[in-house]
Amino acid sequence: MVAALAGFGVAGLAAPSYADTTVTVQGTAFPDPARAAISFVGCADLYQRTDEALVPTVGLGPGAAPSGTRSLGWDLAGGNAVGALFPVDSMLSTTTASVAVNSVGRAIGVAYAGYQEPADADTSLIWLGRAELTTPGGAWQTVDATTRLYAWTKYDMSTRQVVAPGPGVPTTVPGFALAHGGDGPGVYTIGFGCDGTAFSMDQLRVGSLGDVTTYDVEGLRTSVTIAQVSGDRDGSVTITGQLNTETGDPIPDATMILERRLPGTSEWKQVLVADVEHGGVRASVERDQPAFYRWRFVERPLAEGSASQALLLDLLPPLPSGLPTPTEPPSPTGEPSSPPSTPPSTPPSSPPSTPPGSPSTPPSTEPATPPTSAPPDSPSDSATPTPTDPVTQAASPPESASGAASPTGPADDSSAAGRSDSHGTR
Repeated sequence: MVAALAGFGVAGLAAPSYADTTVTVQGTAFPDPARAAISFVGCADLYQRTDEALVPTVGLGPGAAPSGTRSLGWDLAGGNAVGALFPVDSMLSTTTASVAVNSVGRAIGVAYAGYQEPADADTSLIWLGRAELTTPGGAWQTVDATTRLYAWTKYDMSTRQVVAPGPGVPTTVPGFALAHGGDGPGVYTIGFGCDGTAFSMDQLRVGSLGDVTTYDVEGLRTSVTIAQVSGDRDGSVTITGQLNTETGDPIPDATMILERRLPGTSEWKQVLVADVEHGGVRASVERDQPAFYRWRFVERPLAEGSASQALLLDLLPPLPSGLPTPTEPPSPTGEPSSPPSTPPSTPPSSPPSTPPGSPSTPPSTEPATPPTSAPPDSPSDSATPTPTDPVTQAASPPESASGAASPTGPADDSSAAGRSDSHGTR
């Protein structure tokens, strides 16, 4: 039967999982083409099919869809038929092989039944039965292929050549099978579009009494994700989003809405609308107040709507506490930060002796200023002590031009390192 299926133009795609008796089909993505799929056949003959691009549409209704809310629509040029394909293991035990159809007016279709008699098992030989179909249009109608009368012809599916004519009288599948050795595997197809009338299809059903599987055509299931890109220097933040479908099929001309909600509120407000390019979107927002953001894809006929999780954007974090405030660099070790113009001195414990011949001068109430050199009339071996700065008494450096003492050694590098350890903001 593998070769036989190739001749029936299987057009299904593998996709989502399904329940025991009901399968939700996302668009044309049937989960198991060996059980149910989309067929594409010629109307006058199985193999007399013209080249034509199939452009399915998924939409609400028309009217109340037989299953769920959506259906699969087709608009062919005429001469071909598209619809449902049901491979089965037993032609006699299969009691249901049907599809619900709704056309804009009276529409013409075709059904094919493929039956392999027991004597032809494991070969490419198969009996093909053909039956014309019509639907009045304007409402949903269930068309079942198991109850039709078929005109039979035997084919070699590997060469697509007729190998034997059938009886001249149309016969049902059970009647024909019993006349050719009994039960065997086979296939059913139901399709419309032979006259170019647009139509919709839904609720494909196949199985035996008490064990029927229903295929409900619906839109693509979607999911949306959100992420934050590192903030810019101006305080704005870039938010990205991704739109995915369970089948992996892209959604043409898709857009997503960026929404915002303030903490403590429940209302989402639209911020902007972004075009989806290669499955993704991005937008830049100001970080002016704490807020939640999300991307939302609005439901459309082809796909179901969805929204991402909420992303919280808080304000910029405050400056860390406990760090030292940058100050002026410290002075070199042993020197005051702002030396006085006249360094103070410590008066000696006893007044200095007055050199002989000098007039007596009353003691001054101001601190004495240490002389930088001995007066010319002072003897070199004078016993008079010279007052000095107690901080520099151990090693008094020469005075600079400004009056401040220069360090005796290089400055401590740790001071400069401390100056550069300042704290910045983002």
